[in-house]
Amino acid sequence: MDAMERSRRIREEADVVMRAIGLHHALAPCGQISLTGSYYLDVMIYPDIDLYVPKVSVAQLFRAGGQLAASELVYEVVFQRSRVPELPGGLYLKPRIHYGNWGRPWKIDIWSVDDALIEENMAILRHFQEGMTQEVREQIIRFKYAILTDKHRTPMHSGYWVYKAFIDEGLSEHGEVVRYLIDHGIALG
Repeated sequence: MDAMERSRRIREEADVVMRAIGLHHALAPCGQISLTGSYYLDVMIYPDIDLYVPKVSVAQLFRAGGQLAASELVYEVVFQRSRVPELPGGLYLKPRIHYGNWGRPWKIDIWSVDDALIEENMAILRHFQEGMTQEVREQIIRFKYAILTDKHRTPMHSGYWVYKAFIDEGLSEHGEVVRYLIDHGIALG
């Protein structure tokens, strides 16, 4: 399967997975769900969904996690308090889901953070979406496919820099995008 077909199938399966585990129902008490990252931009290449919900208590997030864990497809739910300066005071929930056959399980990164931070991060995604022509979308998908690691995922924290390279910097050659990522601290290979 080529990169474009893989991306199409993963994106379709993402919707199936979210419905199958009752994601929206479980998170509804937390407030508005803001899907972000590669799902939002429609450039998925591995089974990972990122989203934000407004800041809630640990107990509220655990209730949502418990509802997700009730699904037979969910085999693990991880909770963490944010330790990264970009997400101050954030709470993190990560269900892992056994579904499909992508060389790794599905995971959903759920961040509960302040509304202002959600808006700030979503503004960046809207900016990327505005610059996402069909040609750029295909270039990003093919590039992300080419840099999949032996763990069947893109390098950690690379998404933002990939989008910035193609959309804001106008880069398109594989080597120059790789150099751009390395220059911004992304470990490849």
